[in-house]
Amino acid sequence: MIKNTDHIIIYARKGVIFTPRMWFLFISMGHDPTKIHLLQGSLEEWMEAGGALETGFTVIPKAKDLDLSKKFKYVVQDAHNVCDMQEVLKSISSDGSALGKKSLIIDSRGSSFARGHIPGATHIPYSSFVDPGNMLQFKKKSDLLDVFTQAGVDVLDKRQIICTCGSGVSACHIYLALQECDRFVEDRNTVIYDGSWAEWGSDENTPKTLRS
Repeated sequence: MIKNTDHIIIYARKGVIFTPRMWFLFISMGHDPTKIHLLQGSLEEWMEAGGALETGFTVIPKAKDLDLSKKFKYVVQDAHNVCDMQEVLKSISSDGSALGKKSLIIDSRGSSFARGHIPGATHIPYSSFVDPGNMLQFKKKSDLLDVFTQAGVDVLDKRQIICTCGSGVSACHIYLALQECDRFVEDRNTVIYDGSWAEWGSDENTPKTLRS
């Protein structure tokens, strides 16, 4: 059983991009942020460097074998720093043409952004935050700051920043990169729109900027 007091290191096989999402899930559910980290690199790189490995199966306790009368740390009513469609709608002007003065939306999708996106969203592909040859290796802080600056984003902007993507996965790259650049990401000044384009794009009532 994973406890809030455990020190967790998240890693994955080469080519996987979901590790920032896994990191965000723990953060959003209240895990101690000083005890949750990402491995800079893949499992294969760990093995090539001579890192120790365990083999065999890991026994995972079943829910029926646990004392569910106890209050578990991760049973929370609402995840931290996650927003829904209604909150995003409130950040857009009444005619759906631009963002309001209180929010900034950043979309981390790749080329699909050009085919349709939330009006006024700033496009920063998630690939911009990682090493081109290693998707599990985040760039150093100075390079991350350059990425935001080139996109016209001030990481210390007083407005709320809403991170979005296709399905709520690569949006977590934005969130992590902002934190690495010293943005204070508590008190909902930085949030993940979990539904992202999968929800927004499929709803006929939401305003959209589409390729003509």
